[in-house]
Amino acid sequence: MSAELPSDDSRRHDLDALRAIAMLLGIGLHAAIAFIPGPSGWAIKDTQTSGLFALLVAAIHGFRMPLFFLISGFFTMMLFRKRGLKSLIGHRFKRIFVPMVLGLFTIIPATWIVSAYVAVDAEAAPLATVARDEADIHLAAARGDVDRIKTLLSEGVDVDVRDKDGVTPLMLAALFGKSDSAELLLGRGADPAATNHKGEGVGAILHVGPGITKWIGELIGVLVDPDAVAQGRGRIATMLGDLGVSVQLADKSRPPLGAGRQIAAALMAFPLLGHLWFLWFLCWLVLGFAVCIVVGRRLRLPSPPRWLFVSAASYVWLIPLTMIPQAFMGRGELNFGPDTSIGLLPMPAVLVYYAIFFGFGAFYFHARDDAGRMGKRWAIALPVCLLVLFPIGMAVSGQSTGTGRWVSLLTQSAYAWLMSFGLMGLFRRFLSGESRAMRYLSDSSYWLYLAHLPLIILVESWVREYNVTPWLKFPAVCLVTSAILLASYQFFVRYTPIGTLLNGKRDRVGARKLTTETQGNTEEELSLKTL
Repeated sequence: MSAELPSDDSRRHDLDALRAIAMLLGIGLHAAIAFIPGPSGWAIKDTQTSGLFALLVAAIHGFRMPLFFLISGFFTMMLFRKRGLKSLIGHRFKRIFVPMVLGLFTIIPATWIVSAYVAVDAEAAPLATVARDEADIHLAAARGDVDRIKTLLSEGVDVDVRDKDGVTPLMLAALFGKSDSAELLLGRGADPAATNHKGEGVGAILHVGPGITKWIGELIGVLVDPDAVAQGRGRIATMLGDLGVSVQLADKSRPPLGAGRQIAAALMAFPLLGHLWFLWFLCWLVLGFAVCIVVGRRLRLPSPPRWLFVSAASYVWLIPLTMIPQAFMGRGELNFGPDTSIGLLPMPAVLVYYAIFFGFGAFYFHARDDAGRMGKRWAIALPVCLLVLFPIGMAVSGQSTGTGRWVSLLTQSAYAWLMSFGLMGLFRRFLSGESRAMRYLSDSSYWLYLAHLPLIILVESWVREYNVTPWLKFPAVCLVTSAILLASYQFFVRYTPIGTLLNGKRDRVGARKLTTETQGNTEEELSLKTL
């Protein structure tokens, strides 16, 4: 199959298929988190884990959503060129905003309910069935389970063992005000001066606000009582003072932040949107796109040179530009790739980061890369990303200063762009033609991703206790979850008002050809749908 596409082919089956795969990779990513050793904030921790799953999650996370927003920008510009600004906004309101609002009242509560259910089930499981690894001492410290900490220490677990963010058990005890845990850990030799990868010590953690503390507690299943936390932190501060570590708790009578900044921080921190955050970001970016179009028209701004978007010169400005917002991220849970912003108010750095990919996608459509120059070297770009950039990026991901930090920013940004262009080239090469199977997969992927989270947590709870290699459990979780979701899509979504809301109307056509099935749909409905 030729790598080139005719210039009048606006359907872009290759990008539509790539968008679907990016969606579905999210299911695999979330399924893998349960099999990562150590604290992860996930509702389920399987009894069988492997550190390779952390690499798998980071490798996917490092490019998946940047690629998604790039394609979104491309199709947004396509729809604008075909229909105009008013129609674009109406289309996105119907396909993005409305499903997001409905999901906030259905899918997100379902996720919370399932997470609470499996957490209670895990607590009821016999202790002997729970994996006794280094992750347990962090969770035990956060919960104030002194007996569990004693048991783990007697089994040889290091009192200062760190998770992937450099957090020690003492830091978690300080965060949740578990003074008994802190006293035990300090008595067993825990280092009160240790810092995490962000350079924060126990003293700084004692100042973490109640909103963030409660949020973290909800993620790892720790009940947070603000008064108890404050009292416990006071006792821990006294212990640290007796050891010569200077700690001064914040003056409650004078909050460190103004009311406006406190509200903004709370809106960014509270996990309201869950995995639907990307829909909220799309709403912001489409609004920004509309503003740019209106301003550009009124000021009669010229279009930027085409070569900036369809040549190797793109890397010269894209990678350094992306490093700027990346510099404010990459120090969180994954330490590779962009942070996730799941609050009602987007984190500015994260929004700017994805705006760069979205904006490039829009200009890329305008530049008309009919010859497929961006991504043409996919056979080189993809191995370089996976075998060079990713290993280097992971090796320096924990460094927050100096040369290591600059290398981390460079590799993360380059990885996101080269993986995106490489996959675009790969899909253009092999999937640029019309395919009935890919058409169906693309149609269903939106529903599968929206609805998968509560189901995947439930399926993971079913297999959690089996003493089977995680490399069998993981694909089993993915397959069972996907099969159930595909069945629900076919029988309860595709030809119903829900399916019409998500993808446009689909008629039952039996054995007809795909071209017959989609005859009544406009080109943008075929390729744009949610994007």
